[in-house]
Amino acid sequence: MAEQHDAAPPAEPLPPTLAAIADLDDIDQRIIAAMRRNGRIANRELARDVGVNEATVRTRLRRLEDSKTVRVVAMRDLEAMGYGCLAAVGVQVKGHSAADVGRRLAELPEVITVNVVIGEHDLEVQLVATDLAHLEALLTDKLAHVPGVDRLIPGLALKILKYNTEWAPL
Repeated sequence: MAEQHDAAPPAEPLPPTLAAIADLDDIDQRIIAAMRRNGRIANRELARDVGVNEATVRTRLRRLEDSKTVRVVAMRDLEAMGYGCLAAVGVQVKGHSAADVGRRLAELPEVITVNVVIGEHDLEVQLVATDLAHLEALLTDKLAHVPGVDRLIPGLALKILKYNTEWAPL
């Protein structure tokens, strides 16, 4: 008797944002690429660069934004703001939860990212400082005195080889 195989269940539909990403065509990709080069580009100029009319650009941008595939934001230029040092700091926590300590560290204006991690330390913190003296003060006078911080393992970025916020390649 032949084996009977049940049909595989139908695939789950993609969440709306993943479906939208999967549906990016060449025009969408060219619009996104042009906006990465110049986020302030006018729709008229964008249409000319991409080779479509302005109404098409408006419609596609609205669809990309509504689907949360694209978000247009301003980014700070840390060097232009006077921050010459970028440091990654591992933090070992004792007597408090890593999340609680992380929330306290996140309140410091020089702290730009805080991640709860597993491994040698409990938190990874990225911070900026104007110079080495400022970095030393941040580490010894601020971070070290946050309740729950047991040990700091700092690493100073000597040269930034890549700083790319475009995590989703085209």
